[in-house]
Amino acid sequence: MNERPEAPVTAAVDGTEASLRALDWAADEARLRGRRLRIVYAFDWPLYHRVPAGIPNFSVDDLARSIVEEARVRAEERVPGLRTEADFKVGDAAPVLLTEAARAELAVIGSRGLSRLGSLMLGSTGVELAASARCPVVVVPDREPEPPTGRVVLGVDGSQAAAAAAEWAFAAGGARGAALRALTAHGSFSHGRFGGSETPLHRGSEAAEFEAAAAEARRMLSESLAGLRERYPQVEVEESAVPGHPARVLIDASENADVLVVGSRGLGGFKGMLLGSVSQSLLTHGTVPTAVVRADTR
Repeated sequence: MNERPEAPVTAAVDGTEASLRALDWAADEARLRGRRLRIVYAFDWPLYHRVPAGIPNFSVDDLARSIVEEARVRAEERVPGLRTEADFKVGDAAPVLLTEAARAELAVIGSRGLSRLGSLMLGSTGVELAASARCPVVVVPDREPEPPTGRVVLGVDGSQAAAAAAEWAFAAGGARGAALRALTAHGSFSHGRFGGSETPLHRGSEAAEFEAAAAEARRMLSESLAGLRERYPQVEVEESAVPGHPARVLIDASENADVLVVGSRGLGGFKGMLLGSVSQSLLTHGTVPTAVVRADTR
């Protein structure tokens, strides 16, 4: 995590409603953190689908400038007194935003869901940013936001990335005055790691083996949070070890939560993967803002 006091919360915008929802979330988060909000629009000229052809005196720079300026005005109206800056960059969105994230406290981007053909570009950019950014990344779904509930949900699996996510989640809970629900998913057998539970439950498992897996999951969860409970005594914490597929468990548990927090890659991923299958599933199908934290960004 970028601990420089001048590091901003960075919001990626592109003029779409999805990006404006993310902007709103980023503005609120910048207020909570006492940070300035940096608004960035990145586009690549050959792929810039909104440029009208054959119109005299048309300026793509003017259009880009209007997008970021409208976003800046919106953010300042939402959070009066918020320090803001807005800029646009010509270049492929992912590399531009990764460069911006290297100087940020937090990067925020919208998602319209990777399963919708009209949003493949935005979705792939969000996934790349979540996988590779040097700061935590929050992906905000394109849906009407619910009123704050004072709930933060955290996925824990014993990995280094999950440890970084836990630290971020406790800090988020403390800043919001929110309760934290920390979960781990487990299968029918004791695997000694979260990754083994990424397969469906084996219905024929004996009760003893199932209970051993549950007990092991509860132990890992408790040990993972012990130090953070002491550092954040003001955060109310509920621990749950739940049978099932991790992505489904976390999606179900995060309904009506203010934010879902996970590590970028758990113990079940292939070595060298920057974003695990569970994290990708949450970014695709999740219904609340999802924070993805890498092991080297806390």
